[in-house]
Amino acid sequence: MSPIYCHECGRANGSAATKCLWCGVPISDVFASASRIETTRVEIGYLGGIDRLEDPGPVRLTIGADGIEIAELVPGTRSIKIPASSIIEANVVDSSRMVEGKRARPAWWWLALEPLALAFRGKKTPDAKEHDYILTIRYQGKNEVCNAVFHRVDRPGLAVVEGLARIVSSLVRKKNTLGND
Repeated sequence: MSPIYCHECGRANGSAATKCLWCGVPISDVFASASRIETTRVEIGYLGGIDRLEDPGPVRLTIGADGIEIAELVPGTRSIKIPASSIIEANVVDSSRMVEGKRARPAWWWLALEPLALAFRGKKTPDAKEHDYILTIRYQGKNEVCNAVFHRVDRPGLAVVEGLARIVSSLVRKKNTLGND
């Protein structure tokens, strides 16, 4: 069985795949994928940019052909709909940073060599990466251009956020091609 390559991101998928595993774009047929967008749901952290959601927290993004719905998970009473016609673009920023490892010595070290302890440096723990991948969706609000900002702080977060940005970008392209006809 040979893999099917996505026309959007170029990654390999299974031969029976109808939707790209990596970016979520339908891959069954290039022409069919240009005319329809399948609904994608993902839980992601909200940072800011939407008037009705004041505090950062977890939300559920539902991206479909008619737009993006943002529903808060806790307490779960508010939801906001961004129509596809008002979406401008989606951007991804990798704001991860490296945290330098610290020097550590065993507790008994001070007791054994108290006066000389400062002269000997302990072992350094390895540097660690703090993952933080930010998705910004620009859209036309009532009177101004707004930015809805979301993020993932786990290792696979970059692939998730980039996939969401590709889906939103394909939604914008679809809107632009339908608007030009």
